[in-house]
Amino acid sequence: MNLRNVIIAICSLLFFMIGADKFLGFLEPPCSLADTVPLTVWTIFGVLQLGAGILIWIPKFRRSVAGFFFVFMIVFCIVHIAHGTYDIGGAAAMAVKLGLLVWDPAFIRGKDNS
Repeated sequence: MNLRNVIIAICSLLFFMIGADKFLGFLEPPCSLADTVPLTVWTIFGVLQLGAGILIWIPKFRRSVAGFFFVFMIVFCIVHIAHGTYDIGGAAAMAVKLGLLVWDPAFIRGKDNS
């Protein structure tokens, strides 16, 4: 198993965890923005994150998933800071992991050296 697969596995597990939390609310402390985001949008985020947990394993979709959610996590770090909340550790860590996948030259070219 190479480093890329380890990062993909970690990202996949985190996507499942944060996506499921949108429905089950098991992470403590809960996201400080949960009350400010409409329930429909919160649900859509959860579905997208659960889907990303699966799609990141499929080479055809990996680059799109990693790139989209890299930007998504950066935006939500900024939103947290703009709202004066600083529980951005998960989003920041996830952005770093996804950034590693996006900036891997073989990954960007769509090559899978696994």
